[in-house]
Amino acid sequence: MSTDDYLRSLPRRPTASGVLITDDTARALLVRPVYKDGWEFPGGSVDDGESPWDAAVREVKEELALALAGPPVLLCADWMPASDTDAGGFRLIFDGGVMSSEELSAIRLPAEELSEWKLVDPADAGAFLPPIRVRRIHAAVAARRTGRVAYLEDGYPVA
Repeated sequence: MSTDDYLRSLPRRPTASGVLITDDTARALLVRPVYKDGWEFPGGSVDDGESPWDAAVREVKEELALALAGPPVLLCADWMPASDTDAGGFRLIFDGGVMSSEELSAIRLPAEELSEWKLVDPADAGAFLPPIRVRRIHAAVAARRTGRVAYLEDGYPVA
């Protein structure tokens, strides 16, 4: 098998990069997309040829008009199997840091993509996020606290 044939035979799975940004009381920043129901972490899909960190930086700039500073700190990697409604792949959560009220007041949302943002105590995340994202936010918060990256599969820690 040629290298080209081998590379074409490999499965293609998308990667998405999200960012955990909190305020000084440890509330997490969530955004509400206009094109679907519910709330999300700031972030989005990694484009072809783009690194996951570069995607996180780009998405935060596009969605919030904020600049992330490096170096990148990965908090959580969640492997999602493919399903009828999802192509599967990795969902990565990077640490976007703790932002002051002044920094957060600089947020500017693109009206064609996001309708609002809010700060949510992770303990109350279930009121805004589906269970898989609640588990992901708790894993990311714990990883920030411990300094140890969380590895999940379908939203659950792998022992």
